[in-house]
Amino acid sequence: MALVMISGLRGGVGVTSIAANLAMTIASGGHSTVVLDLSQASTLGLHFGLDPRQPVPGFDAPAAATGPIHGVRLLNAAPQAVSKDLGEGLSSGDFSFTGEVVHIADLSGADPGAAVQLRPHADLEICVLVPSAECLYHLPAALDSLPAETVFVLNRCDDTRRLGRHTASFVRELLGPRLIATIHADEAVAEAGAMMQPLARHSPASAALADIGAIAGRIALLAAPSLPVEATGIRPSRSNAA
Repeated sequence: MALVMISGLRGGVGVTSIAANLAMTIASGGHSTVVLDLSQASTLGLHFGLDPRQPVPGFDAPAAATGPIHGVRLLNAAPQAVSKDLGEGLSSGDFSFTGEVVHIADLSGADPGAAVQLRPHADLEICVLVPSAECLYHLPAALDSLPAETVFVLNRCDDTRRLGRHTASFVRELLGPRLIATIHADEAVAEAGAMMQPLARHSPASAALADIGAIAGRIALLAAPSLPVEATGIRPSRSNAA
């Protein structure tokens, strides 16, 4: 169905939290969903209630070892990214992201080469930023280096704070339609992580969860091959897309 890459403009912007809750939301809608963990110091298990000593199954693990957690299969693809086996396997056709599965690639803390290996096979690339001076400082360089099809999400948006309001206004004006969503600043996100619970279980009425749900809906549309691209409002980034 789709490969969605999620990275951050810089560290600490909430990429893994978004990837995890996005995957669970998509899975709750009836789609088979996998999160590819590319991080070399992962916190993905935190959002699924995994013991920190419990490793995420490897990318090449047998199917019996990769049963879904909260509806989502978790696969650690970091070693394959470091060795470049990931890109080589995709290029050779040994494996692919076609079929009836939505793959979410969490690139937080990933080897720099991971994005390069995945990008030719991705349907959507999302870059996450937050209302901070550091993100604004790095944004021009990101716009120069990222593919033109990359879209952005503004996380932890707080309209009660002047910096939050001004940043949101500036980013909307600068990015235009490339800013596909804003996610409210919501203490429930941190609380859910601290309790090692999915956000939907800890706080079903979370404002941030509603925003993530809107992104999940767009990805679900993108993953439906029978629907026109225009229905999603997102241009596919896969290099061979029409």
